[in-house]
Formats: sequence, structure tokens, C-alpha cells
Amino acid sequence: MSTRQVKNVVLFALLVFSLVIHVHCEQSSADKIKITTTTSLLGTIVKAIGKEQIDVLTIVPAGMCPGHFDLKAENVKGLSGSRILLSHGWEKWTGKLLAAVDNKPALRIIGVQGNLMVPDNHKQAAEYVTSLLCSLDQQHRVFYTENFVAYTSTIDSIVKNIVERSASIKGIKVVCSELQVEFLQWLGMDIVLTYRRAEELTPGMMAEAIKQAKHEQVRLVVDNLQSGSDVGLAIAEEANAKHIVLTNFPLGNSYAEALAQNFSSLVQALQ
Repeated sequence: MSTRQVKNVVLFALLVFSLVIHVHCEQSSADKIKITTTTSLLGTIVKAIGKEQIDVLTIVPAGMCPGHFDLKAENVKGLSGSRILLSHGWEKWTGKLLAAVDNKPALRIIGVQGNLMVPDNHKQAAEYVTSLLCSLDQQHRVFYTENFVAYTSTIDSIVKNIVERSASIKGIKVVCSELQVEFLQWLGMDIVLTYRRAEELTPGMMAEAIKQAKHEQVRLVVDNLQSGSDVGLAIAEEANAKHIVLTNFPLGNSYAEALAQNFSSLVQALQ
């Protein structure tokens, strides 16, 4: 066999191999269960439990407020082909979204009360997701269950570390966005006053908030990233307090990282 013939055989073999890989990838992708989640909190849970068996699409970008989200055509298109639309239950736009899709996915509500940035609430949501995936794909029940155990174990490790380091922030007086109340209460902080979004406050309400913050000598004002930081910053400047912004939704692919970062931000601000 000539050198040219050998090259042709090799090229043909590579072509066949690439086609086999391509077909296999397409089949693997087609076999995945597609789930659309409304927020990154839900999306990160589904990814952590489902891993390579699940194709996950999250509608609202992590840095945006899901309660004030404007749907786009791409969201309707992205929902197509999903088996499930998983939501918190308080998103007012899910009905409008489902109405615009021909092949409607089943709507499932996480059914967990409270802020999912609080570890106990988050683990309850993870348990719900695990049960949901097991019911959709019984063939991989053990796989999903093992991932759930590993996921909650990671959260427990971070919580243990937080508890060991939280003595320095317990009882600290804070003013905060109403969307950060549960998380700060979980940490044992003393919440003197809460406030709503900037567009929901009158000048009189702002003046009263600043007055109370000064009177209580609060050390920290905590804003919520997804609802803006203008209100908290103004209160902090007038009350001579530290100001930080925490997130209510994972900004990357990890709830555990978001939890640890939120706590670190609090500790650093109060040092």
C-alpha cells in the first residue's frame, strides 16, 4: 500500500470516528431531560443534583430581580422542549410565559417557604428537586440520591465553618433590605429596621429610616444586589455605618460559594 493510500485510509477512519462521536453526542443530548428554572437558585440545585443527566436552562440572570423581570422572545423559545418549568411560586410572569409556548412544560413549584439562601430552606428545596428528578427518571434514582447527599454534605460543611466564625457578628445592629432579613436573622444579627425598594419609598420614609438608624447607632447597612443599593448607601452615609451588598441568588454555578461569600462580606465589613 502506497503512502498516499495509507493517508486516505487514516483520513477515512478519522472521518468515521468523528461521525460516530457526533451522532453519540446528539443522542446523549437528546436523551437528557430538559428543565427550565426561573432563577439561578433553582438552576444551581438542579445542576448539582442532575449533573450530566439533565439539561438546565435558567430564565432570569442571577444579578436581576426575578420579581421585576420583563420576559423576552428568547425566553419563550428557550422554554420549548422543556419537560418542567420549575419556579418559586411568587413569579407573576410564569403564566404569561407558559401561555406563549405551544408545547407547554409542566409547572412545578418548589414549595419551600422562605429565602432559599438560608441553608435549611435550601436543603429542603434540594430534597424536592431530588424527588422530582427521581420521578422523571427512575433509571437514575440512585445517581440523583447520591448527588443530593454529596450536595447537602457540602452545604453542612460550610454552615459548620460559618457557625464557628459567627460569634463576631451575632447581635450586631443592622439596617437592611427586607429581602435580606431571613438570612441576617439566621446569622443572629439584630435587625433594627428594614426598607423596601427605592421606588417604593417616600422622602419622609427615608428621613425616618435615617433618623432611626442614627438613634440605634447601627454598625451596618445591608443591601440586596438584585433590588439595588441606592437606599442602603444613603442610609449608611448619613448614619455613619458600614455598607455592603449581599446577593440573594448565586452569581456563578454554586450556591455554596454564594453562601460563603455573603458571610465573608459581613465579617470583613465589621472587622
